[in-house]
Amino acid sequence: MRAIITLLNKWKYPLLLGCVLSLIYLHSFENRVFIEFEIEVTEPSWFTIYWAGEDQGYSKWREVRTRLTPEKKHYTFYGMDLRDVTRLRIDTHDYPGTAVLRNLIFKQHSYQPVTFTTSADFSHLKPISQIESYSLEGNKLSLLSTDTDPQLELFIHLHKAESRLGIISIHIASIFLLLLLFFYFSERYRNEKEFIPLFFAVALGLIIVMASTTAENIHPDEYVHLDAGDYYRNNWLPPAVDDPAIVHSYSVYGVSRLNSREVAYIFIGKVAEVVSTLNVSRLISLRTFNVLLFAFILLYLLKNPPARLMAAPLLLSPQFWYVFSYCNSDAFALAITFVTACEIALPRSFLNRFLANEENGRGFFRWMILGVLCGLLFLLKKNFLFFVVFLGGYLLWRILFIVSGERRKQYLKRLTAVVALGLALTGCRIGADYAVNGMDRDVKIEQIHEKLADVLYKPSTPIDDQHIFLHRRARGDMLTTIIVVDRWFEKTYRSAFGLYGYFTAAGTDSYYNAVRTAGIALLGLLVLAVLFRGGVSGNVLLLYFLICSAALIATTLYMSWTDDFQTQGRYFFPIVPMACIVLHHFRNLMQGALFKTLITAMFLLSVYSFVFVGLLQLSKLG
Repeated sequence: MRAIITLLNKWKYPLLLGCVLSLIYLHSFENRVFIEFEIEVTEPSWFTIYWAGEDQGYSKWREVRTRLTPEKKHYTFYGMDLRDVTRLRIDTHDYPGTAVLRNLIFKQHSYQPVTFTTSADFSHLKPISQIESYSLEGNKLSLLSTDTDPQLELFIHLHKAESRLGIISIHIASIFLLLLLFFYFSERYRNEKEFIPLFFAVALGLIIVMASTTAENIHPDEYVHLDAGDYYRNNWLPPAVDDPAIVHSYSVYGVSRLNSREVAYIFIGKVAEVVSTLNVSRLISLRTFNVLLFAFILLYLLKNPPARLMAAPLLLSPQFWYVFSYCNSDAFALAITFVTACEIALPRSFLNRFLANEENGRGFFRWMILGVLCGLLFLLKKNFLFFVVFLGGYLLWRILFIVSGERRKQYLKRLTAVVALGLALTGCRIGADYAVNGMDRDVKIEQIHEKLADVLYKPSTPIDDQHIFLHRRARGDMLTTIIVVDRWFEKTYRSAFGLYGYFTAAGTDSYYNAVRTAGIALLGLLVLAVLFRGGVSGNVLLLYFLICSAALIATTLYMSWTDDFQTQGRYFFPIVPMACIVLHHFRNLMQGALFKTLITAMFLLSVYSFVFVGLLQLSKLG
């Protein structure tokens, strides 16, 4: 008996993880319906299914949906558990106009499929709202909607099929076998400093596949990022905002990425120009810089073991890897802020050795490098200014709680020199912009905005005639409408943890719920550990981190209400380097096995999402 207890104690974590993964497998695949359908639409739209049980009404909290495009006809996704459902409401599209549904199939294990492939089958779908005409000819369902919410209703009756107990048992046994083998062969990699680089290597492989196989401009706003990077292939100075040669770089908003102060596009363009000598396509050359950035982070971790633990937050969401797989400026911002976080937090970092006057005759060289890094912080996307603000408070915290009294003067003096050089370099970039465009640059930007923006986005267009996502507050919408009715928090959360393309590739509800559970558990583990074991200094830093994070979220929500309704999780990316710093200080306070289990669980969920949602569903190069 003692031998059995010893064996179980040795293998308790893979056994526990196997139980958790088996439950997730049963919940996500065996107890969820697989929906397959073919539809023709004339505009980008959403196909949405609401479900209700006995004595329930339809609700936005009980819905699944997938993005539709005119170019694509066939779609698949996982939905709800049909065993608890009595009726479905199917919203085929969300625009006034036509849609043609050619087949619809619901498959749930252990039950016979519910199929709609003939006119007789489609006759069971009853129109209930905003449908002007409804045709069943030619074994298809043709709809003409009068508004943006056409609705069909279906009453569900399931019929039992053959039991899948044997297949389920094999699947669950395979889960436990693979976990036991993994734990057996990975014993030497149990420490975070060993397995985190392995996880990053896996993520890098997935990024390379995404970057090299997915089609052009199926990723968010990639076309404007590509145009901005293209400009800097052969240029160093920013362009004149009204230069006819860059008109194609303006979006429907009448805004060009070349008008921003971000320097990421200079690096994207120059790397693309070098890579193009290898006879790769324009698309691949412009995506290369971001892929190399992630590879640089991996090399940085291999060379700098103390930084590996700080990199753990970058493993928690596939959305962080996703931005490194196509042309954009978010990847550069994430990479720069992560390296900055490591330089500021790690005791033996390049920066802290400089501040401690341990440069061994290389003080000027280190000052220059650190000044460039500091300057880059002010030339990132605007939302990353919240990270800069966090750094200011964090440096004050270090001076109060970590730097000894006799060294504070030297610390502040050298830190001021670094910041001064960084601001000077930032001023050079801004000055170059004004040198090209003149002091009336902002006026010119407003004029070009009015000239090139689509009618729906022109400032001169009356508010009621602008796009419905603009100026929601001025239209009379309450903040509670944004939060409750439009589910701003839920949609933004999902787009931060695995939503690809133009919101066209989304995971299942069970995936997002699993990530939410693991994420809340990880945050709870951190908060409780700091509250009870972190002391005054720890609680002050944790509170400051939570305040800065909440301020970023609140600002983003306010902008969605007053300016442009956006549910973009990438706007929250500055929280990631903040979390890296917090984790560095508090990892030793958290229970080791539970922490590693939660990190691993979120990483595996991220891999699943990246592969089976992102790579599987996004369009590929021809």
